[in-house]
Amino acid sequence: MCATTVTNEPCYEKKRALLIFGSPHADGPTARLLAALETALPPGTIVDRFDCFAQPVLPCNDCRACRRLDRCVRPDLDGFYLLLERADFLVFATPVYNLSFPAPLKAVIDRMQRYWSARFIRGVRPPIAKKKQAVLLTAAGTDGPEGGELLERQLRPVLTILNASLAAAVHYTGADSGREMAPSLERAASAGRMLYAPQNP
Repeated sequence: MCATTVTNEPCYEKKRALLIFGSPHADGPTARLLAALETALPPGTIVDRFDCFAQPVLPCNDCRACRRLDRCVRPDLDGFYLLLERADFLVFATPVYNLSFPAPLKAVIDRMQRYWSARFIRGVRPPIAKKKQAVLLTAAGTDGPEGGELLERQLRPVLTILNASLAAAVHYTGADSGREMAPSLERAASAGRMLYAPQNP
């Protein structure tokens, strides 16, 4: 029996969320979007966080070692890979830089090459056993949605090799002009709540 049953509160199986933060600003629009989503996660969710700017990430140099090994030979992301593989939910929170990801987050995404090699070279399907849901949160200075939509298109193929599907994307625009964030913050919170909703098989 769930411990919350006697209090008539919703009962959730304990899940793990990995929050991948791609902004250099701890209190900027990207951080606010991520905070809104995190606050909306049910109590008891185990939250792990990876800050791409807080630690240097070596870029993938296509050494191709992962074509024969079940690992990356560069050890700087060993801890990140463990968090990634055991997560139920992945949240990518990022500003839009020149219609793409900031360099530190792009380096992390490129280092998913080890899972691409596992799937397409070594025939491990899926390369990560645990199925995941993902959310993309973006913040752009410009008024148009193009930046966030491009990041979404870039991320989708990566998610397929992580055994993940994109459950929601929230694109806040107009940061340079100080556009009101409340609607985007509510959408981010809704995305956090939605992660626990039953999914179609």
